[in-house]
Amino acid sequence: MRRRRVRPIAEGSDWTFEAIARYDDEIGRVAKRYALDCYRHQLELITSEQMMDAYAAIGMPVYYHHWSFGKHFVETENRYKRGQMGLAYEIVINSDPCIAYLMEENTLTMQALVIAHAAYGHNSFFKGNHLFRQWTNADAIIDYLVFARNYLAECEERHGEDAVEHLLDACHSLTNVGVDRYKRSPPLSMAKERLRQKDREAYLQAQVNDLWR
Repeated sequence: MRRRRVRPIAEGSDWTFEAIARYDDEIGRVAKRYALDCYRHQLELITSEQMMDAYAAIGMPVYYHHWSFGKHFVETENRYKRGQMGLAYEIVINSDPCIAYLMEENTLTMQALVIAHAAYGHNSFFKGNHLFRQWTNADAIIDYLVFARNYLAECEERHGEDAVEHLLDACHSLTNVGVDRYKRSPPLSMAKERLRQKDREAYLQAQVNDLWR
C-alpha cells in the first residue's frame, strides 16, 4: 500500500500572511482535538520597535500617558541595540478575543511555535485560570483601559496635569509592592465534598497504567 505523501504547509524560513493563516488553522484543529477551551484570538504582526513600546506599556494595547513609560522604552531600546537583551517572541493579552502579538522578525517556524504557545496555550490558561476568572473580565478589559485613559485625560483638564502626574507617580511607586488577591473558594457542603473526592478517586484510577496484566 502506497503512503500518501503529505506536503508541508510551507517551506523556507520566510513567513507570509497566507502561511501564518494556514498554520493557525492546523494548530487550531489540533487544539480542538486536545479539547483546549480558548477565547477567540486575534494575531497582530508588529515590529521590534512596537514590541519595545508594548514592553513599556506593560503589554497593553491601550494605556494612559505617563513619563515612566517613555523612560522604560528608552532603557529597553538602548539595551536591545547594545545586545544586552533580547525581545520576547510574543506578547499575549488576557482579553476576549485574546490578542497575540507576533514579531515580524520571527522566522516562519517561530511564528508557528508562537501561535501554538501563545494564541492557544496561554489563551486556554487565561480562560481556565481560577484567579483570572475571579479578578478579570476578559471581554471588557480593553473597554476598561479606554475608559481609564479617557478618565485620566478628563482629570488632567479638571485638576491640572501636575496634580494628576503627582498622583500617578505615587501609584507607580507601589507597582512592585504585591497584594495577595488570592480569594479562596467558599467551603463545600459535605455532599459536594464527598462528590469531589469520588471524582478525584475516579480520575486517579483512570490514570493507572496496567503494565502487569
